[in-house]
Amino acid sequence: MSKEYRFIGKSTPRRDATDIVTGGASFLNDIKVQDLLYGKVLRSPHPHAIIKKIDKSKAERLQGVKAVLTWEDVPDWKGGTPRYTRVLDRKVRFVGDAVALVAATNREIASEALGLIDVEYELLPAVFEMENALKPDAPSCMKNSPGTL
Repeated sequence: MSKEYRFIGKSTPRRDATDIVTGGASFLNDIKVQDLLYGKVLRSPHPHAIIKKIDKSKAERLQGVKAVLTWEDVPDWKGGTPRYTRVLDRKVRFVGDAVALVAATNREIASEALGLIDVEYELLPAVFEMENALKPDAPSCMKNSPGTL
């Protein structure tokens, strides 16, 4: 019982083939968006700490900076799986955890603004090995955590 299909097993000519080979097709990188903002993230250098004080005033005064956000400025945005950890929190839980977000008119200004944010941390004990994390007295990133559950 041989069925004749309309498309299966048959070549289908590409409608955009001529545009692609002659350079007439537009791709995502060809699109130029006006008034685009660039974002950068200030990340924690510490594995476990509380942000005691954060001063973003110098970064906000930099020409071209449109916004600087910290845990104090954002709603209770959650991330992770499951979503129980705040995206920006007063507590940092790993090296590279987000501390502040910067939006600026270009990448260079956004990077420069990151360097102008002053953060004072209170370092907390960290656990680096699984055996130590399983101990009953091991520090927890969830216990007594300001800004979390």
